[in-house]
Amino acid sequence: MAVRAMGIVLVVAGFAIALLLAILGFDLVRACRTGPRWKRRLIGAGLVLLMALGFAPAGVSAAAAEESKPAASAAPATSDKGLAEAKGWKRIVAAWNEAKEIASGKRGDYPFDEKGQKQILQNLLVAQADVKTLQKAQLVTEPEAGLLIKDLDLLAAGVRAKRPTEAQSITCYWPAPLRPGHDSLQRLSDRLPLLEKLAASETLHREVVEKVLVSIEADIQTLAKEESLKEFSKAEEREKAEKTREAARAAVLRIREHITPRVMCYYLMLIPLHEPELTQEQSAARLKILETPASAAALRPDVLRQAAVNARTEQEQS
Repeated sequence: MAVRAMGIVLVVAGFAIALLLAILGFDLVRACRTGPRWKRRLIGAGLVLLMALGFAPAGVSAAAAEESKPAASAAPATSDKGLAEAKGWKRIVAAWNEAKEIASGKRGDYPFDEKGQKQILQNLLVAQADVKTLQKAQLVTEPEAGLLIKDLDLLAAGVRAKRPTEAQSITCYWPAPLRPGHDSLQRLSDRLPLLEKLAASETLHREVVEKVLVSIEADIQTLAKEESLKEFSKAEEREKAEKTREAARAAVLRIREHITPRVMCYYLMLIPLHEPELTQEQSAARLKILETPASAAALRPDVLRQAAVNARTEQEQS
């Protein structure tokens, strides 16, 4: 009962705040998308209640119409159609995927013979030339091209590290020491200027971004582990690693926000405030669904109807 009463109080408080902000001319849609979670949730609840009562503050109707479009039809930062159809990009993707499987070990310790290894390395060189050609044709931006080439270099190193079938009988090699923390810091430091330039760019190509962020996010995760940070014996070295990691993380978040379709904040009304039996796992599962653009897009019509029903119910109970 106490939980139900608290939910009603929050909805009423949100309604009062949203009404006051609407009277003062504030953009409620923007207000419920920015700031701390409690503020977004409170104003979002008030916004839904205002809409359920028939009020449409300035900016809400346009935003609702925009967000009601399916994610598949939402315009990205820039069209990938020309890029996807380019022969050079298709060669890049083919060489990239093959080299990635080999470097990751999915094809075993001896994934090719000497001739096959040379051909794969040649394909990666052609892919680098294709990247430069696509940049000249303005199908990829300068930071995207730079990050693609760095990853192609990394994949080539992974291919060279694998041994051809002719070398199966040769066992006298000296394994290099594993230093994942140092390796990740070197790669992030090398990519950070391009990554920050990409984050500030107004033009992003989703297919390119999704590829180049994979290794960057993996290195961020590596430097988030305490065992990796222990590799840095000096305090200044550890501090540099942490600062580089956080700078890269901030840039990645900006890029992800740019290429990910937005979900209206009033979807949170689907999570009832008056369900004491709702477990933490269930609540986390609901939030995960709402944060998935594809799922959110599929639920939008039902979400809007259910949000209005929830708001009316809370109003009647109050």
